[in-house]
Amino acid sequence: MGLGAVTHIVCHQSVNGIAFGISENDLCEVLGRPDKVQRNYTGEVEYLYGNEIYRCFGEQLVECTIPDSGRFTIDSVEVLSVFAWLAGSDDVTDRAKFRISASHGIAYDFRDPNNGSITVFAKGRWDALLLPNSQQITSQ
Repeated sequence: MGLGAVTHIVCHQSVNGIAFGISENDLCEVLGRPDKVQRNYTGEVEYLYGNEIYRCFGEQLVECTIPDSGRFTIDSVEVLSVFAWLAGSDDVTDRAKFRISASHGIAYDFRDPNNGSITVFAKGRWDALLLPNSQQITSQ
């Protein structure tokens, strides 16, 4: 995204018109050739475009991580601070240095307070992380 551009988020559905669920091939058709493609530690394929990361699972887009540019719309409403906006969500939780709202499909990574990033994800994508420890599924 260019400097000063507004990022448009539709909760659980899309970022800047790129819909969750599209195929990896369609993603590359829309955005062009990525700067880098890599497989992360969970086996997902990450397409890197500058400082934006598009993650695919099962050959479909499931989440997107973008830098906090300070200019966002969420469900067509202008938001001045995504971090502060998330604090007003009924289901917000801070876990593992992320402020997360599963009901909106948005997580704010605040490990570096001067350089935050926002991950927008498909419905259900982060549910396992948000389960109370006693309910988490563990492999034995």
